[in-house]
Amino acid sequence: MRPTSALALLVALTLPAGCASLPAPQSLTYLDERTGITLTVVDAPLVLARERRDLAANARDYLTLVAVTRNESGRVTPALLVHRWSTIDTRVTPSGAPIADPRLVIVADGRDIRLTTLQPVPREFEPSSTHDLWRPKVSLVDTTVYRVDAATLRYIAQSERISAFHDLPDDALPFAMWRDGRLALGRVAEDAR
Repeated sequence: MRPTSALALLVALTLPAGCASLPAPQSLTYLDERTGITLTVVDAPLVLARERRDLAANARDYLTLVAVTRNESGRVTPALLVHRWSTIDTRVTPSGAPIADPRLVIVADGRDIRLTTLQPVPREFEPSSTHDLWRPKVSLVDTTVYRVDAATLRYIAQSERISAFHDLPDDALPFAMWRDGRLALGRVAEDAR
């Protein structure tokens, strides 16, 4: 056996073992110092986008879906934070402006999941110095917190096709998958059991 072949064989045999020793991804956990509530947050959000070529090349509106569980003295409740933001200049269109009635519908494998807002919004969902809850680093972000249960989070995480739209007459353009965060969403759903 030639030296280069022996080296290639050694690398091929040790590579899978090295990959297996990488730590598994885990949800992020924060203690909100203002409220004493522990938050478990996805380690990678699910991001949906819609093209806005009618306004500019490469212009998009985005929805960043962030699954979170609140642990308040052992009582665990899940929620879904949705950050709505855009790459569109606000001088062109007010599409990034807050929605007065944010009726969001997530379509997962053809099933409509109509979400209702969580009111009042718990204080720990506000951005702080210890956690940003995947809030995009842009100037205008509209964040809405929705009620959700663990079974719904699991269903979304296990779905092959995911899209969303706002159930409003003037804002019904659909958002499609942009960045896949279903595995992270599934991990938080398991934490919410």
